[in-house]
Amino acid sequence: MPGPAREVPVIVKVKDTPPAELLRCPETPEGFPLAEIGQLSTATRAAAIRIGKAMGVNAGRLRRLVNWLQPDTCPAPRAAPTSAATPKVPG
Repeated sequence: MPGPAREVPVIVKVKDTPPAELLRCPETPEGFPLAEIGQLSTATRAAAIRIGKAMGVNAGRLRRLVNWLQPDTCPAPRAAPTSAATPKVPG
């Protein structure tokens, strides 16, 4: 014979603050000097682009997480230089 019905909470609030190490904004290093980017081989340039894009995605994800947990903690990333700002490399 089953016992009396029990009340079961539907929602349980949990305050789980991540460690401070995980709440730091990502560092975004400077890229290659624009005047020297043309000196990379095609394969090296392609690898650098893949690595840079992956780092950007991960930094963006971390920035959004930190700002979601602690609003306005991480500033928006700097804009990348445009092609108009790219210096002309001689010959």
